[in-house]
Amino acid sequence: MRTIRHTVWIHNKVTAGTWTNAATVLENKKGNFDWRGDSGAIDIQGEWAHKGYSLRVPDNVQSYWLAFRVGASTEEDKWRGPFNNDGDKCWHFHGTIDSWDVFEC
Repeated sequence: MRTIRHTVWIHNKVTAGTWTNAATVLENKKGNFDWRGDSGAIDIQGEWAHKGYSLRVPDNVQSYWLAFRVGASTEEDKWRGPFNNDGDKCWHFHGTIDSWDVFEC
């Protein structure tokens, strides 16, 4: 049996020296996500500015949400979704530690 996975690509274009995280999540928890290992997390990844990364979504997941954060930011986490698990997605961070947003590629 072949496993089909989709990938969420993250482009990390925040100010140099800034850490970001993104997660695929089964449901929107609203507010700040538990980045240490939320029970609804599918995949959690992170990287320093200007380094991209990716999240995997297994084929047995029909839909999911995305949670985004910039480490040490005064802004709350940002949520996007829900998304059907029907193909690869791409998102990018832009901004500074206390003024940032995420956009679809």
